[in-house]
Amino acid sequence: MVVLSENSLLDFKTRFEKSLENLPISVISRSTALVNDIEYPVKFDFITETKVDHKKQVVTTHIIEINGTIPGTIKIGSLQIIPQHIQITCEYEILSITNNELKTLVQEEKPMQLYSDWLLEAIENEILILEVKVENNQMVDWPVGIKNAYFL
Repeated sequence: MVVLSENSLLDFKTRFEKSLENLPISVISRSTALVNDIEYPVKFDFITETKVDHKKQVVTTHIIEINGTIPGTIKIGSLQIIPQHIQITCEYEILSITNNELKTLVQEEKPMQLYSDWLLEAIENEILILEVKVENNQMVDWPVGIKNAYFL
């Protein structure tokens, strides 16, 4: 764990923490769902939250909610994911800001744009594991690669 300076933490908290609460992001997975032999993108909405922890001296962003619909079937191996709605409340760490990154961020001319770029890049480089239902009502883990992400 990298220790952040108290001044950088306070500056970040004062300037940005409130605007980074309950931040909505829409993502499109690399997988597509088939509906009547037509491929449709699988989209999810994420809610993220960034918190400054003075005790641990760290700034972290978590995905706190995942909400979306699989509009058709998706084949994974010999199994077939069926259409379904997914709503998950979680606390999945997606971004941790180090001391050097924090200093860069608070000194940046457009800090929110830089933060946004970091967050979207972190999401696009992540593979999430979601529990989904397949055709025999069995639950399986589905690795979801993110094709792109953008703020709502």
